[in-house]
Amino acid sequence: MLLLWFICASLVPPTLGRDCACATGSVHVRSGAGVGHSSLGILSPGQCVTYRGNQVQNGGLQWARVEYNGHDAYVAANWLRFQACSGATTNSQQLPGCPRIISRAEWGAREPSTHIPDLAHTPQMVYIHHGATRGCTTQNECAAIVRSYQNYHMDTHGWDDIGYTFVIGEDGNIYEARGWDKFGTHTRNHNHDGLGFCVIGDFTSHVPNTAAQNAVKQLIQCAVDNGKIRHNYIVKGHRDVVQTSCPGTKFYELIHSWPHYMKDH
Repeated sequence: MLLLWFICASLVPPTLGRDCACATGSVHVRSGAGVGHSSLGILSPGQCVTYRGNQVQNGGLQWARVEYNGHDAYVAANWLRFQACSGATTNSQQLPGCPRIISRAEWGAREPSTHIPDLAHTPQMVYIHHGATRGCTTQNECAAIVRSYQNYHMDTHGWDDIGYTFVIGEDGNIYEARGWDKFGTHTRNHNHDGLGFCVIGDFTSHVPNTAAQNAVKQLIQCAVDNGKIRHNYIVKGHRDVVQTSCPGTKFYELIHSWPHYMKDH
């Protein structure tokens, strides 16, 4: 009987304190227990959410009840491991409808040198940048370049952190920089009124690939849908407000055709 109790207990995930459910592979977060419920987002491998301490069975799967963006949600437990939240990688940036966002922990970010304040108001502006560096098409390549951006901003410019809100790779991923709601250091005299999205690469003579273009557009739509920018948002290139060649001539010409682009405001 003691042996049976031990075996059963080892199969039950922890329920004391703040425990986390961490994805072992890419897995949908659903509004209810079962594949028939709507998907609220996708957890990437290693991404963790708070486990609410109970499971239900549906369709031959165990569904763990979790907290996702402040709401009850369910994830198939077959693709989860359960652990104490201390040391777990959570990603508060992954909002419903967003393309995949690689957390700071995942790309190996340094800690900011000081506290980064929140924006005072919901921003209206989206400022488009390019990194003016080599490009990348894999997560490992892109993560290394994002680290180099952070090092340059902090060690050469003396900034508190990487300056952008998010960085976008031609691998189709979004990389968390300062993240939603945070005051940036991306567009001089306009850090208070907008978010700064930087695409990795130099787009003087060519445009970003389709994966990167779609990721930026989806990120903007996600920001609108989740109240991170205003519905009447305005897109500008960095060079529209600062004397610079950023975001590269060809990319700058491309964004002229995007919805909500406005040169003069």
